[in-house]
Amino acid sequence: PAVVASAAMANTADTAASRALHAAATSGSSGAAFVTPKGRDLEPGVDATYDIDVRADGEEQPQLEVSPITMYVTEYAERQFCQIAVNARYICYGLRAGQIRVLHKDTAMRALLRGHTAQIADMQFAPSGRDDLLASFGVDGALFVKRVVASDDAIDEQMLMQLTVSPMPEVTGGAAGLTPRVRWLGKNKLVASIGDAIFVAEVDTRPNAAAVTATLDLSSIGPAGADAPGVFVISPMKSRPAVVDIAVAPSGGRLAVGHADGSVRLWVPTLDASTPFYIDQTFSPFEDGLASVSWASPTALVLGGVNNAELSLWNLGDGEETSGAEVVQTLTFASSAGKTEADGVYNFVSCTGSNARLLLLANLRRQAVYAVHLTAGGTGFDYVSEFHVTMPILSFTTLRETHADAGREVGAGSLQLYCMQTQAIQQYALHVDRCRPVGSVGTEVELVAEVA
Repeated sequence: PAVVASAAMANTADTAASRALHAAATSGSSGAAFVTPKGRDLEPGVDATYDIDVRADGEEQPQLEVSPITMYVTEYAERQFCQIAVNARYICYGLRAGQIRVLHKDTAMRALLRGHTAQIADMQFAPSGRDDLLASFGVDGALFVKRVVASDDAIDEQMLMQLTVSPMPEVTGGAAGLTPRVRWLGKNKLVASIGDAIFVAEVDTRPNAAAVTATLDLSSIGPAGADAPGVFVISPMKSRPAVVDIAVAPSGGRLAVGHADGSVRLWVPTLDASTPFYIDQTFSPFEDGLASVSWASPTALVLGGVNNAELSLWNLGDGEETSGAEVVQTLTFASSAGKTEADGVYNFVSCTGSNARLLLLANLRRQAVYAVHLTAGGTGFDYVSEFHVTMPILSFTTLRETHADAGREVGAGSLQLYCMQTQAIQQYALHVDRCRPVGSVGTEVELVAEVA
C-alpha cells in the first residue's frame, strides 16, 4: 500500500519547538578554537582503574554544552535499553506505554507511531541517507519496521514489517528481564534477538511493498514460515543464557553476540541460504555477566561487564575467520568514596568507533559521561576523560553531523549526543579533541560507504 497517515498520529509545528530543534541541530557546529584535553592518559595494553572519586592534578570534568529538545519525564531505571534513535532528519524516542514520538529536526513537526504495547527496548534507523526506515523491538515481543515520510504538513508512516514473537521466552523477571536487540545488517536486512533466540529478516523496502505481518515461532532453526518470507531463525529459543547485546562488524556481516552468562559468540555469514550464519568461536570474558558488545576494529571487540563498570578489549586475530581470542587490556571504573551501590557505577554504553574511535559511557548514578579513546586500529585504550551533564542519562545515541559551517571547525570537530534523560530529551555537544591525548591529529573519522 502507499504511504498512509494514521488517524492516531498527532502532527504539530510549534514555533518554540522548531526554534529549540534548530538550536539543537546546529549546536557545536560553529567554528571553535582548539581545546586542550583535561582527562587522563592511559598506557595502551596495560590494565587500569579509573576511580570516579579521585582527581589528579590538571584534570577537569567540564559541563557539556546542552541544547534542550523537549520536556518529557521518564522514570529512572537502570536498563541497557536503547530508547532513542536519530538520523539526519528525525529524532525518535520511546514513550512509557510503547509509542514512539517522532520529531522532524527542521520543521519540528511531530508524530506518534503506535503498535507496541509495552516499553521499547531497542530502536535503530537503517544506514541509508535516502530512506528513513526505523526498526523497533519492544519487551512485548513485537518488532516493527516502518518508513517515516514527511510531507508539507504531516509526518506519515508506512508499515513494512510487523513480527510478533510467540511464545515469548521465559526469563527471570518476566518481560522486565528481557533485553530485545535489533541491528541493521544493510539497507534492507536486519538481525534481532529476544531471550536466547536470534533471527535475521529481509525487509522489502520498495515504495509499494505489501507489509509483512506474522507471528514468529522461534523454537527451531530455519525459515520462519510462509507468512514471514525472508525471516530465518539462526539460533532457536532453548532456555539458554539470554542475549544481552549484538554488534555488527564495521566491515559488515560478522556478528558479535553477548550473553547474560558473560560469554560471547562470533557468527560469520555464509552464502548458503540453508545456513546463513555459523558460529566461528565462543569465549567467556566475564564470569558474572555481560552488558555490552562493541567493535573496536574489524579484529577487536570492547566488552562491558556487569553494569559496564569494566571494559575489556579483546583481540580476535587476523582474517575473516578468527581464532584464539585474547584479552589486550581492561579498564575498570570504580568508586572509592561511594558508601552504597547506588553511589557507584552504572554505565550505559554508546560506541562511536566509525566516527571518532571513542566509547562513550553515561553513568546514571553520577550524572557523568566518560569518553574512552582507542588507539589507531583499536589496539588499546590510551585516554579517558569525564564530563558532567544536567541530569541522569537513561539512554543516548551519537551522531557526527555536517553543517554548512562545519569546515571552520578546528581539530577533530564535535559529536552530538542525543539523550533520553529523566526530565527531558536533550542534545549535548562533545568536542572530540577533549577526548583524546594531546598531540592527536586528524578527524579520526573512518571512511564508511553510505548504504544508498
